[in-house]
Amino acid sequence: MARVKEDYRTLTGPQKAAIFMLALGEDHSAKLFEIMDDEEIRELSQTMANLGTINAAIIERLFVEFADQLSTSGSLIGSYDSTERLLMKSLPGDRVSQIMEEIRGPAGRTMWD
Repeated sequence: MARVKEDYRTLTGPQKAAIFMLALGEDHSAKLFEIMDDEEIRELSQTMANLGTINAAIIERLFVEFADQLSTSGSLIGSYDSTERLLMKSLPGDRVSQIMEEIRGPAGRTMWD
């Protein structure tokens, strides 16, 4: 008999991430996998493979909780600093530096220079 997860409170963080990825579907999940390292992909894949059946109410609650956490922060702030911090958590430092340099443009120069 297949296992069915019915109690949201028993879910671990990795299980929530695995459910979220599966619920997003192949196209959206593929984009997230592209920015993960091999170890993160292995861990998440292992968790996904062992989830079993997830009750629809749990999936709905997961997305509601996700939306609530976004809304309780008041707002999101998109800045060079917040973008760089986020990239540093998932990409090598030299790659982040290159990306940030490209989006900032040459330091201190304007198009008039």
